[in-house]
Amino acid sequence: MISGMDYRKHFKMDWARILQNCIGMLLLAHMVSSESVSEVTFSVKEEEDVGVSIGNIQQHLIPLVSDGDTLTYKFLENNLYVTLDEITGFLYTTKHKLDREILCPPDHLGDCVLQLNAIVMPDKYFKMIKVNIDIEDINDNAPYFLENNISLSISENTPVGTTIGIDHLALDKDTGTNSMLTYLLENSDGFFSIVLEGESLSVIIEKPLDRESLDVHQMKLIATDGGHPSLSGTAALNVQVEDANDNCPVFTSAEPILVTIPENAAADSIVAQVHATDADLGSNADIIYSYSPRVSAASRELFSLDPSSGIITFSGVVEMETPHEHKLSVFANSAPCPPALAVVIVYLNQDTNQQPVIDISYIASLDNDDVVLKENVPVNTAIALLDVIDPHNIKGSLNIEGDVPFILKPHHGKYLLLTSKPLDFELDKQYNVFIVAQNANQKSIFHKRFIRIRVNDVNDNAPRFSQRSVEASIEENNGLDTPLIRLTAIDADSDQNGQVVYSLGPDAPPMFAINTSTGELTVSSVLDREQQDLYNFTVVAADQGTPSLETVTTVLIRVLDQNDNRPLFITNEFTFFIPENFPRLGEVAIINVTDADTGPNGKVMVSILNSTVPFVMDNARGTLRCSSDIDRETADIHEIWIVAIDGGNPALSTTAKVTIFVLDINDNPPKVLLPKNNFSCLPIPASTAPGATVAEIYAIDMDAGMNSVISYKIIGKEAPGPSPFKIDSLTGNITLQEKLLTNHYGMHHLFIQVSDGGLPKPLQSTIWINLFVNETLSPCVLNTVPEGFFQEQPLEMQNLCGREFSEILCLPLTFIVGLAMMTASLIFFAAGIYMFRKATVSNLRNMIRPAHEDAEIPLKLNQNYDTRDWVDVQ
Repeated sequence: MISGMDYRKHFKMDWARILQNCIGMLLLAHMVSSESVSEVTFSVKEEEDVGVSIGNIQQHLIPLVSDGDTLTYKFLENNLYVTLDEITGFLYTTKHKLDREILCPPDHLGDCVLQLNAIVMPDKYFKMIKVNIDIEDINDNAPYFLENNISLSISENTPVGTTIGIDHLALDKDTGTNSMLTYLLENSDGFFSIVLEGESLSVIIEKPLDRESLDVHQMKLIATDGGHPSLSGTAALNVQVEDANDNCPVFTSAEPILVTIPENAAADSIVAQVHATDADLGSNADIIYSYSPRVSAASRELFSLDPSSGIITFSGVVEMETPHEHKLSVFANSAPCPPALAVVIVYLNQDTNQQPVIDISYIASLDNDDVVLKENVPVNTAIALLDVIDPHNIKGSLNIEGDVPFILKPHHGKYLLLTSKPLDFELDKQYNVFIVAQNANQKSIFHKRFIRIRVNDVNDNAPRFSQRSVEASIEENNGLDTPLIRLTAIDADSDQNGQVVYSLGPDAPPMFAINTSTGELTVSSVLDREQQDLYNFTVVAADQGTPSLETVTTVLIRVLDQNDNRPLFITNEFTFFIPENFPRLGEVAIINVTDADTGPNGKVMVSILNSTVPFVMDNARGTLRCSSDIDRETADIHEIWIVAIDGGNPALSTTAKVTIFVLDINDNPPKVLLPKNNFSCLPIPASTAPGATVAEIYAIDMDAGMNSVISYKIIGKEAPGPSPFKIDSLTGNITLQEKLLTNHYGMHHLFIQVSDGGLPKPLQSTIWINLFVNETLSPCVLNTVPEGFFQEQPLEMQNLCGREFSEILCLPLTFIVGLAMMTASLIFFAAGIYMFRKATVSNLRNMIRPAHEDAEIPLKLNQNYDTRDWVDVQ
């Protein structure tokens, strides 16, 4: 058995806890149901005009809407592409067209879905709807090549059927069949065809190539997509046919060359020159001239053949037995061809008259009978002194044939051969100077001499880069020894003077290296854009001349970003405090988040994971905002999980916890739970001892802190005589002050004011306590409560319970509001919650009314009192 006082304490705690749980459950059920979040999916083609219907949210909902109620729809976030009709729920396109290639980049995998969040209002029909709009691709992008000009080099002796891969696939921003490409080659004249095998594009040689017939094949490469109608893109494909040594030397004339010279002709006189051509290029076209093995030794001694120029000169040594006719068979050699043949027939004329000759005394250096000059010799440098030995004293002059940078100047009856212009090894490495002796009228040549002048290179050209600065880029997190760029410098000099060696300048960071021979720049360590995104240094190209010449170019290396950094909150757990009744869309706090990456990789969006909380993220300002009413009595702590997601692919994310404590404001007056109304009555026997507790008022306040501290005060009385009762301001216990006398018999009406401790002004409720003093515990009979008292109370009391109000309006205002909320919630959520309330009330009644159903809950009983002593007069 539980004693009377223990029973009252037990009941008091259970009643408060059960009632509080009931109110919380009803309010929560009213705001959010298990079906408060839905997801719908629509589809629309990209690039639709403004006003095209996408779908209707309302068709996907089956809400229980009362007559007269209207649903409204609204997006939670702003967007440029879709508008929502707030009345009908229809979704329409806007003037900002949906471009699938912009909203979903080419490297995006899967469907392109625009995700939006909408809500259904008013509050009692509240529902959050995740709207997924699948953007269907149309063929609005033509294929394109990254390079408009594609160049290939193929040797002319490459066999027919050879396949040459080209790393130049076209790209198409569309998807599906709209991005499936086929390739066609135009203007190939049957020499080439194009084929796509998997992800590789190749050129196939269909006909033999001949550089000498056509050295460059200019074609058009066309990529066509699979859309309807199809779109295409083009690039120029140029095939440079490289020379192969497939041509042999050919002499310009097949007829024998007939020459007649006097047998006393001057030594080194030019007899004839043979000339052959080779249609190949470069070293493949080099020709070496030689005599046939059948040319006699006597002819070889008398006539010398220059292997490079094909010039045949006369030695001038004629013996008595020397034949007068010499057949010189000359071969033009170019491996691997068989030699071409030319025939020169020389006749020696006997002439007893001695002919004038040109005598040469060399001033410049000789090397194998060739004059050697450095290219940097000054103009008017003397090369040789020439004289005409003329026994017949024929008046004439010496002249130079052709346009060469040399002149003859008279010098004391002789001639000086001088340079007339600066020499340049890079332009001409050798000059063949023909000097002729002519008579006075310059119509007859009576002697000719040949001088070969070789120009030797000097280191007068520094290496040259094609650009003063070069730029390259590399993604961070690169592999070791990754090639960056190949630098090329050209030195017009020859041999060591033209040999270029590359090196890094003194400002180059240590992680870069360059191949001294090829100029290939590499990076030897892993780069991190977040530490340094730009490297600027110099590269030196130096030749091997003496002294060495060098040139410098600037290299700019950009480190491209990879999505290798997650967004970071300044803390993993945020804590904020806000007062209840915080304004809607008010800024709760700034959520600081950073991402060390850049571009899309560093663009961060913060969203809330638990969607039922009354808060939203404002990413435009980086703030957390309140999205609905905040009531501490409903929830005093909100725990929110937020996620920060960057724009990388794949995206990286970080989560954090946000705890929001709701601070109390004094917005709830005390609620009197016992007695239940103003008409409860308690019989007090005359034998009650002074100091005994005869009744207790039990009130609660939903606020917290001082706002929930309750005090009690008797502000009005109506009794047969002086009232012997007083109230404890802290506990609400009503005790008997003095011994009851006959003049105390009768009904004592006590008007109690219940106040909280709120500032600046407390909130109050009132209740009538009716005590009937009698000899016995006879039942109370109470039909009315006093009215005259109200007329004497201050204005606020009249507002609470005036004479003009009905009995129900005299109940505490907060109790009326709470009762109305509970009633509305019970009606809205019909069966389940109603049955729960009914069972709860039934259990309470069974617990506090063990004897019969009509007894009232006691205010405060002595241990010997029974609940059956209370009488509820209705």
